[in-house]
Amino acid sequence: MRRRTLLMALPLTAVLAGCGVTSRAGKGSSSGVSAGASGGGFEVTDVTGRKVAFETQPTNIVLSESRHVYSLAFLNKANPIDKVVAWGEDLQKAAPDFYDKVVAVAPKAAELPTIGSIAKDNLPIETLVKYKPDVFVMTLDVYNAAKEKGYLDKLDGQKITYVVTDFRRDPVKNTVPSVTLLGALFDRRKEAEAFVSFYKQHVDPVVEKAKSLTTRPTTFLWRGPGVNDPGSTYSTANMGAIVTATGGTNIADSLLSGEEGVLTPEQVIASNPQNIIATGGEWQNQKIKDTAQTSYVHLGYKADDASAKASLEQLRNQPGYDQIQAFTDRRVYGIYHQFYDAPYNFIAYLTFAKWQNPEAFADIDPEAVWKDFHGQYMPWKAEGVFFTSI
Repeated sequence: MRRRTLLMALPLTAVLAGCGVTSRAGKGSSSGVSAGASGGGFEVTDVTGRKVAFETQPTNIVLSESRHVYSLAFLNKANPIDKVVAWGEDLQKAAPDFYDKVVAVAPKAAELPTIGSIAKDNLPIETLVKYKPDVFVMTLDVYNAAKEKGYLDKLDGQKITYVVTDFRRDPVKNTVPSVTLLGALFDRRKEAEAFVSFYKQHVDPVVEKAKSLTTRPTTFLWRGPGVNDPGSTYSTANMGAIVTATGGTNIADSLLSGEEGVLTPEQVIASNPQNIIATGGEWQNQKIKDTAQTSYVHLGYKADDASAKASLEQLRNQPGYDQIQAFTDRRVYGIYHQFYDAPYNFIAYLTFAKWQNPEAFADIDPEAVWKDFHGQYMPWKAEGVFFTSI
């Protein structure tokens, strides 16, 4: 088979002997799947627009980030790590509560080999070759790092096929295509279709209604207070994009030149946002930032109402923030940080909409949806606290 070229003049993956895989550049930017018969050949389009054809279903899959298991948990409730031969070590550090849930359902997850990071230059290509992957699943961030560092050439040189997902950079655009892509790779197409249906059922009406709102209150999305520099936030990317999609005005959009960054206390205070939405997690093992005057917001499977609300209240201890009207009006909210990198971001849509425009979205019940989602799709019951308010 003759070699073709990727968009941006990068060499594509050639035939992978063990899985019979070909890749070719594709136009467009949304993922799709064709000819998805179980065990047969099929083609996918990843979030970069690359079309990748498989002659048979992959059986050895390496995940650049273990957080891909956020999707695998509902794609395969009985064994979320089926077909995974190695993965990153990010989930274990970023969301230990979720990792513990996975291990309880699939104990062999604790024994899965971990790989290094392309961005940190500690993933030798020989490591991937050792696991003989039928496909290497990268996030868009990892893909961008691989492109910048010349790692894609190494993958092509070893004839390692790769695909790209994204829940982090552009969740509004890429969540559904990424779940569909993973469903095809892991031969869980029906489960992916069921989730996509559930997702659209809850997200699409919110986005459509938000377009017609005439009042769009201002919101400060506070990224990981305590563990990040004060004022860390997202503008047009990540959950910042969801702030806008659900009827809010993200104050960072006019203050940051890039997709993410840090706002000064003066910028936040001067903007006087009507809402503050802070992200949090199970971060008792995370180091508190030297520049922070607060601790983290406690959310996750092991949080309770009291600890969650108390951790949210203490955010006013950040110097100057107690002057913000949102604290006076008690419009300060907390959301599980990992929703920024997971298909569970549908809860961010529901909560953000209700928090920013409570009258317009009075009929939304995020708590009921979250419990229903667990009951229908997850291997375990809904426990803990994943969103809260003061």
